[in-house]
Amino acid sequence: MTSSSLGWWSRRSLRLRVTAAATAVLAIGLVVGTVVLANVFEHRRVTAIDVTVRSEVTTISQLAAAGDLPSPLPSPAGATTLAQVVDSAGTVLAATSSASRVLQLIPVEQLAKHHGRPFTTSSSTIGSSSLRVLAATVTFHGVPVTVVAAAPLEDVTSTLNALRNVLLVVVPLILLAAAAATWLAVSAALQPVERLRAAADAVDVSVTTEPPKLDLPTGGEELRKLGDTLNELLGRVHVAVETQRRFIADAAHELRSPIASLRTQLEVALTVPNSPDDWPHIVADALADVERLSQLAEDLLLLARLDSGAPQRRATVDVGAFVDAPGDGVIVVGDEFALRRLVDNLLANARRYARETVMAKAERVDDQVVVTVDDDGPGIPVADRERVFEPWVRLDAGRGRGEGGAGLGLAIVRSIARAHGGEVRLESSPLGGLRAVVRLPAGASTRAVVTAKPAS
Repeated sequence: MTSSSLGWWSRRSLRLRVTAAATAVLAIGLVVGTVVLANVFEHRRVTAIDVTVRSEVTTISQLAAAGDLPSPLPSPAGATTLAQVVDSAGTVLAATSSASRVLQLIPVEQLAKHHGRPFTTSSSTIGSSSLRVLAATVTFHGVPVTVVAAAPLEDVTSTLNALRNVLLVVVPLILLAAAAATWLAVSAALQPVERLRAAADAVDVSVTTEPPKLDLPTGGEELRKLGDTLNELLGRVHVAVETQRRFIADAAHELRSPIASLRTQLEVALTVPNSPDDWPHIVADALADVERLSQLAEDLLLLARLDSGAPQRRATVDVGAFVDAPGDGVIVVGDEFALRRLVDNLLANARRYARETVMAKAERVDDQVVVTVDDDGPGIPVADRERVFEPWVRLDAGRGRGEGGAGLGLAIVRSIARAHGGEVRLESSPLGGLRAVVRLPAGASTRAVVTAKPAS
């Protein structure tokens, strides 16, 4: 079957494919079964006939060898066996009551081809009926003669014809009935699936306040599992929609603040007379809001790119260089810009809240590169260490807009780590503050350690 044929077949409905496959298997089974049955029947019947004609030839041969050929020749009671004794000139010396005493039953030249072996022929003097024939040569009064016995195969032929009629007439009817039954059975089995599909299609996760649930169909373990899977999928879609909605709302809120501040500054600058010495301060304040907007836009674009899949730019990156300790290299294969951003975000977060000390190191541990950043700041409560990786999360006023960012830094760190096949977690630091640990798939083995002071 060609690829185009396979493509055409795969596009057909499941109902049609199951019905066609089941009908084809049944058709093959019926045809093979009928042919085997016919062959077995023919073999057994012909074997039984061979036993009969061989017995007849043996009996007549014994009589001829004893010099006694009764007329007519004996034959089993109720049997349809024909027998003759023929000399070398083709003259019939004796025959059973059912055989001719004038005409040879089988031509002599045909008997010579199969002498001593049973064979089937339709070339006889009694018509076109097939006969099972056996011939043997014996001596009668010192002269070689041929003993011929034959039995008609009419019952075998009629039975085989009946089987052929079954194959040509009854089998197609059985196949039609089986195809109809399979079609109806598959249709009934797929009805719950279709109801599930229609129910799922009617769900609008964007307008529901709770995760939607489909009514589970009755009809077996498979349908229940399908219903459970669809409900789980709808739940995940609902969570994703809600997360996206909150993300957009939070992003709009974060963008609105610097935009409103920038607008207010510009409106005041235009409506209130200012001396030339005031304009540099006004422009500097406006530029700070513009930079904040620019940074927020870059963070949002980076998050969107990371959420879309693996990093687009891949290279061999020395992560040790990002903690100011380049050497033989702590190697990670990935996006150099994103990996630098990961380390910068962790260092910036640590420097923002550290009292005096920040320590960062990158090392290979087994088949991973481990980047660790410690600070001696106030730390983060254990209950909040997972929540801070969500976008826009700021735990308190001390970690707010004045001293921090928009709450995207750690979210970007986790997205970058996962995009590179790694993970990040927060722990208590030996310095008394917070420790951030990033694990990434790695190559070369080396170690780089650096101690840094918090930014003034």
